[in-house]
Amino acid sequence: MMPEVQNNLPTRAILRVGLTGRQTGFTLIELLVVITIIGVLAVLILPVIQKSLERSQEAHLSSNLRQVGVALLSYASDHNATLPMAGSTIPYSAEQDPQTPLAWQQALDAYINGDRRVFLFPNDPLVNSNVQPVRNVRGFFIGVRAAYMDNQQEFAALNLLRIRQPSSYVLGGEVRYGPFTNADADRDNYSMDPAFSGRTTPGEPVSLLFADGSVRRYTHFDQSEITTRYDGPGLADPEW
Repeated sequence: MMPEVQNNLPTRAILRVGLTGRQTGFTLIELLVVITIIGVLAVLILPVIQKSLERSQEAHLSSNLRQVGVALLSYASDHNATLPMAGSTIPYSAEQDPQTPLAWQQALDAYINGDRRVFLFPNDPLVNSNVQPVRNVRGFFIGVRAAYMDNQQEFAALNLLRIRQPSSYVLGGEVRYGPFTNADADRDNYSMDPAFSGRTTPGEPVSLLFADGSVRRYTHFDQSEITTRYDGPGLADPEW
């Protein structure tokens, strides 16, 4: 009878020795250290990735808004310096009836090569294969407040020649608030401030399009740099 050989190898060594005699695997402590390091790296990297995605979306949004600006100015050059006249709630019309006013966005079809995705926020989907953009409270509005106030608070087309400060006049921008339906392709600022009023996050930057074609972001309506008046800085209506 062979004497029993006592194994004096430490348990840790046994766990790390394979059939070939080489060390394999990790100890529990080493695994916990690796998991901790990965967790710390994730905490540090995720905010950077999120910020990068936000900046990418802002750049995309600004690009779309500039394209809308080019389309509006091109439309005006063909229509005696006036923009499409916004109305009430007007969706995209499958059949353009001469007796029915078009939404201002649809009036720009010829100036955007029919690609209505320029009116969308980044990652917003399209329905019916680019026929009608899906919307919620987001989207773009047309800046026609000056024409509305000048016409005794009645709908009117904005005349670019009457704008004294093109670099300050709000020609359009992001919709952050307003009683707009998903299908409304005729959003405007006739009687409300769809950019800054009612934001869920106060102080959140909003992209605005100006009559000189530039796009800038603001956290509030800075009356020294922004106007909705034909003849100068400030609000077209102090009570707006």
